[in-house]
Amino acid sequence: MPIINIKLAKPEFSSKQKEELVLDITNLLHEKYNKPKQNIVIILEDIEPFNIAFGGESVEKLRLKSKK
Repeated sequence: MPIINIKLAKPEFSSKQKEELVLDITNLLHEKYNKPKQNIVIILEDIEPFNIAFGGESVEKLRLKSKK
């Protein structure tokens, strides 16, 4: 049983986009790797942007910089 855990920096994905992402990943595992759809578990976690950092700066700060 594949268990896929995807962490997303808020608020990048809408509910519809998340549904599409789950469907795309499910279909990929089913079609390419012959995994039964009913056995595929996908967990989406929304992470606050201040809890993710690249190069010592939070995603929150990087987003603010890119808007300037």
